[in-house]
Amino acid sequence: MSLNAIMNSGVTGMLSHQEALNTTANNIANVQTEGYARKVVEYSTIVLGGSGAGVEIENIRRVTDEFVLKELRLATASTEQYAAMSDIYDKLQALMGDPSANTSLTGKMDSIHTTLAALTVDPTLSVSRTAALTEISNFGIETNRLLTQIQGLRKDADNHIATEIDTVNEAILRIYELNIEISSATISEQPTGELEDKRDQALAEISEIMDIKTYQQGNNSIAVVTNAGQQLLDFTPRQLVYSAAATVSSETIFNQISLNVYDTSTQTTASTGLPLDPELTSGSLRGWLDMRNIELPGLAAQIGSLAGETAEQLNAVHNANTAVPPPSLLEGHNTGVVSTDPHGFTGQATFYSFDANDDVVASYTVDFDAVGTVSVDDVMTEVNGALGAGTLTLTNGAMTMTAPAGSTGIGIEQDATLPALRGDKGFSHFFGMNDLVEAQTETNFDTGLLTTDSHSFTGTTDFEFRGPNGEVQASFTVDFGAIGGTMADVIAELNTGLGTAATASLTSDGAIEITSATGYDDYSVHVTNDTSDRGGTGLSSSEMFGLGLSYPSDQGVDFVVRADILASPMMMALANINGTGTPALSLSDNRGALAFQNLTSQASDFGTVGGLPGSTVTLSEYAAQILAKSGLDAARSESLQADRSALSGVLTNKYLEDAGVNMDEELANLIVYQNSYNAAARVITTARDMYDILLNIV
Repeated sequence: MSLNAIMNSGVTGMLSHQEALNTTANNIANVQTEGYARKVVEYSTIVLGGSGAGVEIENIRRVTDEFVLKELRLATASTEQYAAMSDIYDKLQALMGDPSANTSLTGKMDSIHTTLAALTVDPTLSVSRTAALTEISNFGIETNRLLTQIQGLRKDADNHIATEIDTVNEAILRIYELNIEISSATISEQPTGELEDKRDQALAEISEIMDIKTYQQGNNSIAVVTNAGQQLLDFTPRQLVYSAAATVSSETIFNQISLNVYDTSTQTTASTGLPLDPELTSGSLRGWLDMRNIELPGLAAQIGSLAGETAEQLNAVHNANTAVPPPSLLEGHNTGVVSTDPHGFTGQATFYSFDANDDVVASYTVDFDAVGTVSVDDVMTEVNGALGAGTLTLTNGAMTMTAPAGSTGIGIEQDATLPALRGDKGFSHFFGMNDLVEAQTETNFDTGLLTTDSHSFTGTTDFEFRGPNGEVQASFTVDFGAIGGTMADVIAELNTGLGTAATASLTSDGAIEITSATGYDDYSVHVTNDTSDRGGTGLSSSEMFGLGLSYPSDQGVDFVVRADILASPMMMALANINGTGTPALSLSDNRGALAFQNLTSQASDFGTVGGLPGSTVTLSEYAAQILAKSGLDAARSESLQADRSALSGVLTNKYLEDAGVNMDEELANLIVYQNSYNAAARVITTARDMYDILLNIV
């Protein structure tokens, strides 16, 4: 080997070991830097003319395990999904309160039953009536509060979605720019480790928000896709576009997250028409979406169902009894019934008028099964003929009973053996003529209509069958003027529009039920526009049958005791009519109070609502089920977060075994490289000395 070759070997050795020392020093300096992957120097022999001519650094390599890193990103996304859900559940549990406390739903329900039971002791006491009405009002205040707060939590989740989309967009553009720098450095054979660290940090930010994976696309640049395969970045970046809702209610339709192509020169986006929501399987974004679109609306529907059934039970008892003194006016709400409709009742009911002494002035029993009593008009004609003209009137679907001349009060009594029923409700209850409580929406949609009955609607109703990610499975219009005239025709038209996604049917009580097909469990019916009108009553099809996103959740909104009864508790109907007695009504009659007390053990059929399986239970038991499910969901979310977090921890440790900086190892390398540097310097010194000797000889 020539002296020049020896000198060159020493010089290249010094330069290479100096770079190795710099790399090791940088590793030590970044030992606490999050996302930093340690770098190792890879040497390569310089060969000239078939002989070794020193050493060079071929590459400064980042030490990473891409397989572990991929799994870590997915585990992180799953952890953050349940962390987001737990955040909402924690707030929700604080709102729901302690199930054992009087302030919870179960506590409010127990207080109602306790005060109603107290009425049986002495129904003449105004204080007992006031206490019962107060507890019913308190229950309504609680359901209204919870439902309002639930919509507030949905708004919070929506705001989180908008914020995190901004984070993803910024990270995508950073990765795009880093791709360009890394590709350029790779082509120029320059180190790219530090740039790749920054790129991985940006990927880590995205992986907390959504599930992603990457693949190489040349020159060390990468493409980013969702785990389901939706492209976020290739040679062109994408940007997510979303506008948060200004306000949130039960009927709010949230925009989908749009995936747009980004023009880096004009800094504008062009729509691809692709929504991102259905592509997300984990990440905090998935957690916020699920809470906003599924879990919170489901809980609201459960509370609404509880409030609706509570109203129905209270109103059923109140309509079956009479206040003392009896009222001079019973005024129902719009049921959509027209006078020419078949009355739809079976059994018997007796209509009474009373004088100032609470004695019967006149009475008439309607046998709804009798031949000739066919329409609502027939019923009104019979009663008005017996008690006095104008006693029963039907205006815009609302039935009214007014005390006829010569009387001061009126009342309706169901037959004890063959009670008059339509849609499993008595005459007064069906028309809501003596309801105790009211809510923002109707609380029962058992119309009593049969498939053979005329639907009597005009106008149109626009429907959408929507999925939990905003996807529209079916969009159709029911034009009542263009279809057949019966309810069977309405059901057939609904089924045509819904296709294979769901099935519409008319129950034996006249309610429309829409049952989702397998795979469409969290889909729901949305009414986008409704100009329909039943028989000129002003009641639309969606209102009459409770179709749309506001049902049943809004049944617990503005749940109140009727204002006139709340102002005058003695108007509370607690007496039965004794048609042969004198007087026919007694303030001390506690039979109505006993009926209220019996509600404690009265079971109702609750359908599957918001993920809570259907069951036949009492109101208190259903309230307890709501609280229990909410608590279990919160505990499940917390448990899954802990499990996924533990997995993330294991994967992080596994990744750091290779990528993390080990101080002992780096210090050992520092000594090795320092000694190597010194040795190379000695080689140069030796070569120099040999040159000096040769020069002196010459």
